Amino acid sequence: MTDLEEFDNSKDIETRKVQKLGSSSLFITLPKKWINKWNIKPGDKILIEISDDGSLKLLAEKIKLLSNRKTIKIDIDAIKQPIPSMVLCLYSLGYDEIVFESKKQIVQKEIEDLISTTKQMVGAEVTEASENRVKLECLLDAEKVGLESLLRRILNIISKKVDGIISYLSGEQPKDSELTQQEDLRRVYLMLLRHVIGSKYEVSSNLNKNFLVVMNAVILLNISRLIDRIDSTIKTAKLNEDTPILKEILQKINDLLDEVIMSILFPSMKRVTNGLNLINQINSLLNSFNDKSSIVYTSVVDIISNLQLALENSSCTLFLEDMPWIERNFNVVK
Repeated sequence: MTDLEEFDNSKDIETRKVQKLGSSSLFITLPKKWINKWNIKPGDKILIEISDDGSLKLLAEKIKLLSNRKTIKIDIDAIKQPIPSMVLCLYSLGYDEIVFESKKQIVQKEIEDLISTTKQMVGAEVTEASENRVKLECLLDAEKVGLESLLRRILNIISKKVDGIISYLSGEQPKDSELTQQEDLRRVYLMLLRHVIGSKYEVSSNLNKNFLVVMNAVILLNISRLIDRIDSTIKTAKLNEDTPILKEILQKINDLLDEVIMSILFPSMKRVTNGLNLINQINSLLNSFNDKSSIVYTSVVDIISNLQLALENSSCTLFLEDMPWIERNFNVVK
């Protein structure tokens, strides 16, 4: 038996002719057997995964939602870890139903802490809580929330923090609560992790990009903490001659944040170049800073160092795209 015959016997294979629709569109019909088996109707969404080996994988979205519901059951007597610390990891890994069981009575305080922790997890809810069993369900499909939307939300939260400091330096009162901003940032960050790490049907071509997205999300969380440090410092210390320079630096940091986020979403050499120019401009302003031993100065230096690393990550996406100036596998013998 040939390899082809073995392949034919292992899978139900049908042949379809490519047909033309209109002046330029090509199409093929779906196998009737598959349509009937999965009750596919007009208007249903079909997920298409494109592989480098020339194959296409089709999956009906409604089948994915039913068959790929991720569930996990944890014996908390064996693992001996606090439930709240475990649930954040399991949420990020994309589990839809998380069950904790014990032969002993689960401490009420742990259940209360779990309920409090779920406030950080969009769409998560404790649906069962008894003496020996706790079940948490995630009722939101994070994959339906676009990656662009999540990154833009992170950008907006951090930018508002920077704007708040600029407003304070200008004698105005910030509008948003710092605590509320930090809680929002945590929720969006966990959603982003669930979207990227816990994805149930992520195509292989996006894996490298999503890895870079997660790296930058971690960097942005660190930048947010540094911004909070600047905020608390300037509110307890007297303003000095460095205030005008700090305001200009913060405005440029907001511009740089925008270039970092946008260049990873929409790879662009122009955005990367703009980001590099902003880093040079900020470093030039830092040279004019008078009090280089202050917490504000060192925090800004750390922010720029982090943003430079994030920009380098974002610039990597340029080489994941099919750009006209890129020729891949040029030395492959044909």
